[in-house]
Amino acid sequence: MDELLTLLDYHAWATERTVQTLTPLSTEDFGRDLGSSHGGIGGTLAHLYGSELIWTARLKGERPPSFPAPGELLPLPELLPRWLAHLQERRAFVAPLPPGQLLHYTNLWGEPMVSRVDDSLRHIVNHASYHRGQLVGLLRQLGHSAVNTDLIGFYRQQNRS
Repeated sequence: MDELLTLLDYHAWATERTVQTLTPLSTEDFGRDLGSSHGGIGGTLAHLYGSELIWTARLKGERPPSFPAPGELLPLPELLPRWLAHLQERRAFVAPLPPGQLLHYTNLWGEPMVSRVDDSLRHIVNHASYHRGQLVGLLRQLGHSAVNTDLIGFYRQQNRS
């Protein structure tokens, strides 16, 4: 479980860096449809944040919420502390769970699913990494630079402490 908790710590670190990078964007750039799988930056971020809430609800055995609309995330400086608090609460909740424990839930299409807790946590981190990569491409499309959120960067920073 230590490895999984470290991955969740990485995930929180990368999420914070990503949202901080997006904070200076204009409302127009945030909402612009760039033709990606979730429209643009706002849609991708709403999908990413909504997925966090959905997976946490599943882990807790609760009914998942629906995805937020991109505009519900604004202003981003107010979203960041809520998101980070959510990640910390989830980490504390899953820390004592046995990794191989089975998680029974219903997917977004109403189909019953069973996954292991450790597999679900790895999925959460991988899913977010995928969409952070999309955000980097979208930022560059708009002429902005992006922050590095590579896992090795997190490890290097942790080893400097």
